[in-house]
Amino acid sequence: MRIGLAWLGDWVELGDLSPAQVAETLTMVGLEVEDLFDRLAHLEQVLVARVETVAPHGRHLSVCQVTAQETVTVLTGAPNVRVGALYPLAPVGANLPLGLVKATTMAGLVSEGVLCSAQELGLPGGAAGLLELPATTQVGATLKNLYPQADWALDISITPNRADALSARGVARDLAAALNRPLKTPAISLRESGPPASQLAQVNIECPDFCWRYCGRIVTNLVIGPSPDWLAFRLAAAGIRAINNAVDVTNYVMLELGLPLHAFDLANLAGSQINVRLGKAGLSFTTLDGQTRLLKAPENILICDAQKPVALGGIMGGENSAVEATAKSVFLEGACFDPRAIRRTARAQGMATDASYRFERGQDPALPPLAVDRAAELLASISGGVVAPGRLDAYPKVREPIKVFFSPKRCASVLGVTRSTPEIERVLGAIGVGLTKVDPDSDGQLFEASLPTFRPDLLREVDLIEEVARLVDFQGLPATLPKPPAAAQKAPFQFRLKQTLRRELNALGLTEHLGYSFINPNFQEKLSLPLAHPWRVKLVKILNPLSEDHGVLRPCLTPGLLAALRLNQSHGRWSVALFEVGATFHSLGQDRQPLEQPSLGLLWAGKFGEGTWNDPERSVDFWDLKGVVEALGEMGGLDLSFEPLSSDAIDQEYPFYELGQAARILAGGRFLGHLGSLSPHTRKAFGLKEAGGTVLVAELALSSWPESTTKAFVGWSSYPGVYRDLALLAPDTVSAQAILDEAQADQAIPLTKVTIFDLYQGGNLPQGHKSLALRLFFQSQERTLTDELVNGYFNCLVARLADKLKVAPRA
Repeated sequence: MRIGLAWLGDWVELGDLSPAQVAETLTMVGLEVEDLFDRLAHLEQVLVARVETVAPHGRHLSVCQVTAQETVTVLTGAPNVRVGALYPLAPVGANLPLGLVKATTMAGLVSEGVLCSAQELGLPGGAAGLLELPATTQVGATLKNLYPQADWALDISITPNRADALSARGVARDLAAALNRPLKTPAISLRESGPPASQLAQVNIECPDFCWRYCGRIVTNLVIGPSPDWLAFRLAAAGIRAINNAVDVTNYVMLELGLPLHAFDLANLAGSQINVRLGKAGLSFTTLDGQTRLLKAPENILICDAQKPVALGGIMGGENSAVEATAKSVFLEGACFDPRAIRRTARAQGMATDASYRFERGQDPALPPLAVDRAAELLASISGGVVAPGRLDAYPKVREPIKVFFSPKRCASVLGVTRSTPEIERVLGAIGVGLTKVDPDSDGQLFEASLPTFRPDLLREVDLIEEVARLVDFQGLPATLPKPPAAAQKAPFQFRLKQTLRRELNALGLTEHLGYSFINPNFQEKLSLPLAHPWRVKLVKILNPLSEDHGVLRPCLTPGLLAALRLNQSHGRWSVALFEVGATFHSLGQDRQPLEQPSLGLLWAGKFGEGTWNDPERSVDFWDLKGVVEALGEMGGLDLSFEPLSSDAIDQEYPFYELGQAARILAGGRFLGHLGSLSPHTRKAFGLKEAGGTVLVAELALSSWPESTTKAFVGWSSYPGVYRDLALLAPDTVSAQAILDEAQADQAIPLTKVTIFDLYQGGNLPQGHKSLALRLFFQSQERTLTDELVNGYFNCLVARLADKLKVAPRA
């Protein structure tokens, strides 16, 4: 926000302070001054010039010979240019508020500078045409000689919670509190006459939950015209262009008090009524900027007369209610709206106005009466108008100040430094906090604080403590290091798990991918998800997405990994191994926060190996990614198993996988995730190139990862072990994993390791059967195993497999 230093001086005495000291004080109380500059410094580059000759050139231009430090040719369209008069000349290279002056060609002639109006120079006066200077002014001198007084302006960064500081009064209030100086409050003096306002117009609020208060003042018998120089100058210092006295007064009061106002031509209000109501999405309305807007938000606050909408509440007035030069009576509006409703409508319409910027941050419901009174006083004084007696004020639900308890002892404990009770009372009183002793005998150690309604950010005792900290010698607060806990705190399990997984996967040769949480909703079609799939049903949609590519929160990590693969392929990188540790999101119903779950995504595509004689190249396959998952399980001490996906599971749950190349991942019998090879249809849908070959993906739900995964250490046996090979004939319906599990199920048999080293199908085997070759390793922790003992164990194992799984040794 930009504000003139002189304006702040109207509210608090600053005569003994330099502009830099004021800027430093404001910054130290949390109102950061980003820029401090003399708004009239450019006048050093503007020269006093005398017009020597004037000749018409075309329909609207005059070609002039002007003398400043030298004689140059200047073209102007100003109607008041005349020979012998003195005007400001901005030569080529001068940097004015409107931009850098360059030599320009107009109608075939080159203009070597610009003859300036007051408005172009940011000066008062001379609203129509060029600024004519006194005849006694020295030709060739800089304009700074005529206007030596600096006009300092401050650009202040206001945080979103400080809507009260978006005004001269709000900034001055903090400044006065920090400097321990009184805040000046200009008295409002209204000269009322004529019919009362209640007979000239009516105000009705039909949506009290969205419009908390609506006030109006009526000024009659006024003349619309240019604003006086002082008002236009104040607005220019804040970066606002003067338009006419009615509009300028509303802008002036907004900058002075912080409440956006709007002026209506009373003659254009049908039925002389103001009705505040909600307009539903789909309604068309033309605003002051001439744009016809289709309302999109669910609830839009509309200001209507008896027949039609005349303003989009809190954002912009309607084209049909503009105050034209012929207006004789003006209705001045001051209101307080629900900031959430203003924010939704402004975002939906893509509108950002001075009014919406302030209303979105919250306004004081006690401010509209003061603001419309001030605006009526100013407008009547500069337009010759008359203020109608009485103020229109609709306030259906009066909002009382919040009250909290405040303890100076608690304040000292939090800040680490003691502030005197009188000093606390002074500074809190300066910002509008009313303090009342709860117990007069408690020596002022407990107060009831009444929080000002213009500070919606003050809600708790700690907020008041923060105000004391920033307004009372902020730089004097001691700098102390926090005391760490005596014992090191163990990081949460999920944090440790994610860090361990990152290290392990990096060691295995995978690269971490950092993807967006927002993805394109078309992933559902690309993955061929059924309509009842949880990733469709529980999808979390974004109400105002930045683009279509970021329309939903991701329910899985696979689409982001595949997008990264496609980008790598487009740059000629075919062998890609990626992982992502991130959150996935699932809807829990309307008006509830979505469920956010930590997940791990894996992707491996292309070739494996360097393609050299000792490291031959081959395509990656299902077993490569399965090996990665098994390595993670070994790292975490998990008892992993893999359950092949049936055709029904592929159709209903994982339609993006290739049948026979996908499995569920189980940890101790509980679902942990899934992995598999993407089907050709899915690869094509995601724009992956056929040359890229097989694409393998996996996803693991880290929230299902068991926390207690420490395996008990088993020492090395000091006794030798014995290997035996076993060839089995098994039905195709019996999985290799089932045979391995059953072989190791009997704890009485000292079988420490089982490995499948051969699979044979076809040939002379019975139809529907396969041959599996197992290598068994027997070893005892207690004694040396004899051939007799091993044979007994071997025979028991064969009998168990035959009984449980109907598999038999192959002859």
